[in-house]
Amino acid sequence: MHHVELRRISGDTVQVVPTEGQMPYCLVFTHSGKGVVRQLTMSKGNVSVRCPAGEPVLGQAYRIPVEEGPVKVHVFFSDQRLEAASVANQLNEMSNPSFNPIDFRLPGKVVVETIDFIPSEANEPAPGKLVPGPSSPAANARPG
Repeated sequence: MHHVELRRISGDTVQVVPTEGQMPYCLVFTHSGKGVVRQLTMSKGNVSVRCPAGEPVLGQAYRIPVEEGPVKVHVFFSDQRLEAASVANQLNEMSNPSFNPIDFRLPGKVVVETIDFIPSEANEPAPGKLVPGPSSPAANARPG
């Protein structure tokens, strides 16, 4: 059973969307093969955030840097708010981005879902790159 869905918005941007029946709080991290851990869910108190089913976490889309290569997106669902710093520290201590949730010292009930994501170049023009011209219908529809 999947607890979360990743919706690709562009090559390097995703929304994290919990499915029905999940615990009310979550923390989202990425862990690259290069060992870089990023916390995506930032809150004022640096604790888990509310994660309603069917809605993107915090109503946001997250950019995953292409330079970091493939990442594992770890979503920690819990029945109570978790200290994000504690989870981040434990993730940083792991040498392998694949782990078992039992490896973590966390209070209450916790379920972790890990999804692989490979960011690719976004479709946005970068400085110095050729920008494709508009297609014929778009060119013909210009006012004037």
